[in-house]
This record gives sequence, structure tokens and C-alpha cells, in this order.
Amino acid sequence: MFRASFRVIAVVVFALTLSGCISARSMVDPGFQKVTYDDVKRRSEPLRLKLAVEFQRNGEHFPKVDSTIQDQAERVLRASGVITPTADGPDGDIRVVVNNIADKGTAIAKGIGTGLTFGLAASVVTDSYEMDVMVNSKGKTAEKRGIRHAIHTTVGNALLPEAAEAMPPSTAFGRVFEQMLLYALREMQNNGEL
Repeated sequence: MFRASFRVIAVVVFALTLSGCISARSMVDPGFQKVTYDDVKRRSEPLRLKLAVEFQRNGEHFPKVDSTIQDQAERVLRASGVITPTADGPDGDIRVVVNNIADKGTAIAKGIGTGLTFGLAASVVTDSYEMDVMVNSKGKTAEKRGIRHAIHTTVGNALLPEAAEAMPPSTAFGRVFEQMLLYALREMQNNGEL
């Protein structure tokens, strides 16, 4: 499970659980341009690249999450048909950095406010993410930096927008990660870099 990046949400949920009247639901930010595997052009022979990942929280490395990010990146890259992660990377390397930009103080304050009203005063906590992808292959370098996405989690008696799909925070993160990485691959292809 992907728990480490949602520590703030866990604190909020715990505080609200004490009231006995809360529910927490996450949704992927609908403002991000949806990118699917069909939007990425599969290669007849995927590049075999060595994968390096790093998860950060507010710009500081948070190594506990690296293995989860590694697994997700490998899955998305293989399924894309563009890159096959390998141990030796005969065609080069790819580096994926994800930064969780969190405002812990605001999230905790909102959680306490919701808890004190037994979930009636709902709150929305937003986890913002930024991804950088760098590819070095066959003497060329391609970069896509500053890809931004978010997860919105409602706590208490709050309604999600009608079109929103409620899901656990770990599922929402998986979708956000997948969309950002596919977006990076598509943009690099559109720019003739990959």
C-alpha cells in the first residue's frame, strides 16, 4: 500500500475517526489533461533503459516510498510499449522524480475543524504532485519537467462533484502517477525526442 505520502491524510482521518461520523474519499484532479496508453505511440522495439526513481516531499527525498514508485514506474513504462526497464540499460537511462507538495499545517487544521463538528463541517485536503522525467538514450537527452497533478480528498460530510470517481488514496495516487508519466512520454514523442 502506498501510505507514506498520505501521512497527513492519515492524521486527518484519525482525528476525524474519533468523532465517529467521518468518511474520507479521494478523487483525481479533473483539471489534468487525461492521457491514456492509446495516446502514446508504441515502439516496434522499446528502448531498454535503466530506471531510477525518487520520491520527494516538499523537495526533500523521502526514500521509504521509492520502492512503490519504482514498481509503478516499471508497470507504466512496460505497458506503454515505449520503454522496457532493465537492470543494465543497454540503450541508456530514465529518471523519474515525483515531489509531493504538501501543506501539513493546513491539512491538520482542517481535520481538527471537521473532527470538532463530528464530520458536519467537511473539509477538502489537496495533495499536489509534480513530476520530472529525464531520458538519456543513444547520446540524446530528453526532459519533461514540472508536470503537475493533484488528488483531492474530502473528509466529513462533503460531496464530490457528480462526475468524480471516489477511490482510496492509494488508488488515486496510482492514477495520478500513471497519467503524469504517460503525459511525459507523449510530450517527448510529440517533440521528436523519444
